Amino acid sequence: MTVEALTTPTDEQLVREILEAAGPRGASHEDFVEAGLARDYIGTLRRLVDVDGLEVRTDFTTGQARWSLATDAARRVRAA
Repeated sequence: MTVEALTTPTDEQLVREILEAAGPRGASHEDFVEAGLARDYIGTLRRLVDVDGLEVRTDFTTGQARWSLATDAARRVRAA
């Protein structure tokens, strides 16, 4: 008999992965929607910032919001 651990990433893990993958260009609403987080990503971003102290930048220069990890925050996430 084989036992395999089934784990599902949390919304927090998924949001962090999207932010990390987006790099300095930032993640758009569509990036979060494609990951299946359309309903909850804003709340998850707020928790990561307010509770975990993650530093996230928001940019509107393209006419739509893009979120990216602040430089120092990105280094800490990679080190963890």
